[in-house]
Amino acid sequence: RLSAERKVTVISATHDFKMLNVSDRVVWIRDGTVDKIENREELSISIGKIDTRH
Repeated sequence: RLSAERKVTVISATHDFKMLNVSDRVVWIRDGTVDKIENREELSISIGKIDTRH
């Protein structure tokens, strides 16, 4: 809502996968380096598991 109302980018660093539901893009970080960047639509989410659609 904040992003839409004020037209700002919100960056959240979390391990809480519930945030995926309100995210447009996901940046995967491994060992302190950006591993990949994906659009939310490219992810398949189910309980206990997240798969990328490649």
